[in-house]
Amino acid sequence: MINARAMAGLAVTLFLAAACADPPPPSGSFPANPLRDDALPLTLVDTVPTGQRCIVTGGKSPPLTVTTPRLVPLYKYGDNPVVDCFGDGLVRQRKAMHVNKSMRLAERMTQPGAIDLAFAPYPKREKSSATGDFPAWVRIRLQRNSFDTVAERDQYYAAEARWIAAAWDAIEDRLKQECQSRLTQAQGLILLDTQCKKAFRALADRRAADRATVEVNRRQSTIR
Repeated sequence: MINARAMAGLAVTLFLAAACADPPPPSGSFPANPLRDDALPLTLVDTVPTGQRCIVTGGKSPPLTVTTPRLVPLYKYGDNPVVDCFGDGLVRQRKAMHVNKSMRLAERMTQPGAIDLAFAPYPKREKSSATGDFPAWVRIRLQRNSFDTVAERDQYYAAEARWIAAAWDAIEDRLKQECQSRLTQAQGLILLDTQCKKAFRALADRRAADRATVEVNRRQSTIR
């Protein structure tokens, strides 16, 4: 008879094997936003639309090609794994991940690429695992580059611009809440923490860059 501990170990082994084996599981087989489990630090790599191809590279591991969604052990691909996603009729996107090295959102905001609309909120440092602190999920939006009419194209990219604005607004709200507790007063003036000032400037730059990217993609898309 196999005891309970042996059965549990076998279950974990089978889960990891299923997450990393080929061929990848069919689209939609994983929850939309899985909780990060420190015992099994896997990241859900997904795309919008789902069912596209992604290549994960970095570190000393060989490149991993997957069909989204797919659970991936990003810690095997170094401190800065790259997720490169593409699909027919879609604009290719590459995202470099970063290990979380700070508890403060304001500090991560000023680290290039550490905060991105494609990334789930990073786990807090007090919950760090030995294999790296990566987000629970990475969901990369692949924008369309081919349309039947100009009106269809403009309507699509207007919706993309609204989504980007709302997503950055949500991050800005989190940053405001964090920085509110660090306000100081001197000579009757309420002063903002220096790191928070840098973070708000970085956020404004990132938001503007994402808006510009949407406009570039809109102009470069084709009308069939």
